[in-house]
Amino acid sequence: MKKTSTKWLLRLLTLALAVLVAAGCSGGNTGGSKAANAGDNSGNAGADASAPPAGAAEEEPIEISWLSFNFPPEDGTFVQQYLEETFNVRITNVRIDRTNWKDQLNVRLASGELPDLWLLWGIADVSTYASQNLLAELPVDEIRAHLPELAALIDEKDPGAWNNGLIDGKNYGIPITNLDGAYPLLTVYNEEWLQAVGYDEPPQTLEQFEDVLYKFRNDDPDGNGKKDTYGITGKAASNIGDSFVSVFNAFDVQPTYWEEDDTGALVYGMTTDKAREAFKLLNKWFDDGVLDPEFITSDGKKEEFLNSRVGTTNSSWIYYRPSYRETLKTTDSARYFDAVVGPQFAADGYTGKAAAWGLTGNYFGMSVDVDETPGKREKIYEILNATYTDEVVMKKVFFGDEGVHYDLVDGRPVMKEAYADTTTKVSLGMGAYYGLLAGKSLKFEAINNPAEDLAWRAEVTAGMPMQFDKGKFYMPSRTSFPDLTNLEREYFIKLITGEVDLEGGFDEFVERWNKAGGAQLTKEANEIYAQLKGA
Repeated sequence: MKKTSTKWLLRLLTLALAVLVAAGCSGGNTGGSKAANAGDNSGNAGADASAPPAGAAEEEPIEISWLSFNFPPEDGTFVQQYLEETFNVRITNVRIDRTNWKDQLNVRLASGELPDLWLLWGIADVSTYASQNLLAELPVDEIRAHLPELAALIDEKDPGAWNNGLIDGKNYGIPITNLDGAYPLLTVYNEEWLQAVGYDEPPQTLEQFEDVLYKFRNDDPDGNGKKDTYGITGKAASNIGDSFVSVFNAFDVQPTYWEEDDTGALVYGMTTDKAREAFKLLNKWFDDGVLDPEFITSDGKKEEFLNSRVGTTNSSWIYYRPSYRETLKTTDSARYFDAVVGPQFAADGYTGKAAAWGLTGNYFGMSVDVDETPGKREKIYEILNATYTDEVVMKKVFFGDEGVHYDLVDGRPVMKEAYADTTTKVSLGMGAYYGLLAGKSLKFEAINNPAEDLAWRAEVTAGMPMQFDKGKFYMPSRTSFPDLTNLEREYFIKLITGEVDLEGGFDEFVERWNKAGGAQLTKEANEIYAQLKGA
């Protein structure tokens, strides 16, 4: 990891434009590996990617300091050697513990040690380090050119995600695509409870959903002779945005999402009349005792659904896919029950849009001095693109050598017993440290997931309308109003429990929210949103 002095940073700021222009004109093919010189953006380098090209040994390896998570404890691992030989680079592993990431990183940054490739935990990190002039600008068009399959995925699944990494109109991060975020959060039921209360399939309508909730509370679905079950719960102590998701979906709103109103302007979900209608229904259920009263203090750690306190929940598909549930029969047999996914229902006059996280969350950045070494920027792109698109490279990075570390079973790599545990794989450099993008590639889903899981996902999500947060982009004022989160949580609880009413009380919340900074945030959100839409 290169040390960067204040003087050098100032020089870089002066020369930044010239450096970027020069980098853009270079064509991005400096460094000598086969993948780069082939000019094949399709990612089909095949077996050629596994061997250094002719002439590569005549060039000095490009040194790259690499910061990701789940680092290997030692240098010179199997994967590190493979990448160094294949791409003619020399990697310096930057090791930072996730439990104390920011503090450890900031100590390094304060001493001028900047990683060349840099995992950024969300838009807040992008903003923080870009504002300190520690990150290189990575124009979206540049990312499109060097990572075309990643760009195509974003364009297809969530094109608005390109806006989420922009700071003052400039991009400083390569999106680490979250494939799960492209699919809706599912409404999951305890199938055994459903059958016990007379349903042979999941609720298809909001009216049926309500009926099921009442029966889960009143009809002893677990058959223990006690009235100790509830229909649904939330996580008000930790995350109101992860509470009663399917209910808000029924009214085409999520409390913590920004959405467009009828004029195309952004509004905050919890302040809308759609949210008011959802709160009215939740308040009715609370008054009738079918909603778990402990939602107020719950943070999800009690796992109320898995522990059979409530009969329905919302979740990503990965936790209810067939292969995972089959594993739980053995690993968690005491709590296991048959679960089933139902469709997203809608209130009268609404579509019923299921919430989805969106494709973007974390990012890769490059240090501001990445262009000090000619070709380093392009070389980093080349490695990332190969892990994202080239099956040979991906398998090496995630699974090692066929016949040595893994065998192919039904076309999918299965680790040999000696290498199956995570600790051993990490010690070989396998997994997320070098291959974080490889695990996020749509192209490799069939390698990473059994065919039955992917077929099941396609079936349960087919035709389901979705809603995404349209305000995930950087807003400078977002951190200026810390009281907003507490205010939202306070009224989220009060509106459901009836401590404040859903007419004047809701209006009071909106007024207080605006005065506490919401009005300023809404103004800023719309100014930025208008710029992004016009770009």
